[in-house]
Parts: sequence; structure tokens; C-alpha cells
Amino acid sequence: MNNSRIISGLAHPILMPLYAIYLIFHSNTFLDFTPLTLVKAIYMIVFITTILLPISCLPLLKSYSLISSYSLTERKDRMIPLALAILSYSLGFYLLMKLPGTNIFARLQLAGIISLTLLLIISYWWKISLHMAGIGGLCALIFAFSIRFSTSLRTVFMMAILAAGLLAFSRLKLEVHKPSQIYVGFLLGFTVVCGTFLFQ
Repeated sequence: MNNSRIISGLAHPILMPLYAIYLIFHSNTFLDFTPLTLVKAIYMIVFITTILLPISCLPLLKSYSLISSYSLTERKDRMIPLALAILSYSLGFYLLMKLPGTNIFARLQLAGIISLTLLLIISYWWKISLHMAGIGGLCALIFAFSIRFSTSLRTVFMMAILAAGLLAFSRLKLEVHKPSQIYVGFLLGFTVVCGTFLFQ
């Protein structure tokens, strides 16, 4: 049980954008040579808009009893945090579009906005797995980069798929999701990110 919680924590969906940025900057492409000042700016924008702002809203929501716990395990608890996350991601998308040479990172942010919107709509009726949507998107990013930039990320992709399998097992073991919610979450994240990066 403890191992499952650790895996769920390390693969939390809120961390996936940072993991994705790191992989992009270490993808054996021209992006490996991005100027350091631009790298820092991108990391800062992504960190603030995908982690800091969404997390900072939770204590306020909890104080007004708009969520029952910070873990957001209840379906009804997700609605407002997801809506606020969409706004925060949109701010990140706007800021990234203002920087030179950040189209790929802005697309990543756009994929997040689309995924969050779909997750919000689905969560109104059904408890789809946010964790699996996040790691599905990360797997898709690696896959899409391998195709679009003809770079070899096979080992990284296999490791990501293995991590997705471990995460799926952990979420099932913690009894927070049914298998269908796991599968659909992964497919949603994977499809949205692939579509965003491969079809322009």
C-alpha cells in the first residue's frame, strides 16, 4: 500500500508538465541547445502555471468546504480545481506564446488545456483517472517526438510505458479507480498529446 502511494505521488499528474519539459530539453534534438536564459524562463512559466497556482488554490477551496480533501479522490471535488487549472494553464500558454522559439512548449501547454477540459467534462459524470491521463500524455510526448524529430527515444519510451503500468497497478491497488477508468484516462492523455504534436 505504501509503495502504491509513493508511486502515485511520484507520478502525480501535476508533475507531468515538468517531467515533459525536462525530456524535451534532453531529447537529442536541437532543443538540447536552447539558451539557458530561455530554458529558465520556460521552466519558471510552466512551474508557476501548472503547479504553483493550481496548488495554491486548494487551501482556499478547502477553507470554504468546496473540496473535502487535498487528494481530490472524490469525483465532485475535482470540478472547481480542474476549472481553475484550465485558467492557469491558459495563462501559461499565453506567456509561452510571447517568448521566442517556444512553440513546442506552448503546444504542450495547449495539450494540457485540452486534456483538462475533457477531464472536467467527463468528471461531471464519471471518475476518470487523472493520474493515467497525465502519464498517458507523457508517453505520447515521447512517442510524438520520436516520430516528428526522428530521434531515438525508444529506451525512454519503454521506461515511460513501464512507469504507466506500475502507476495503473498502484491506482487499482489503492482502490481509487476501476480498470475502465484507468484505461480511458491513459488513452485520453495519449490521444490528446499525440494529436496536438503530430497533426498541425
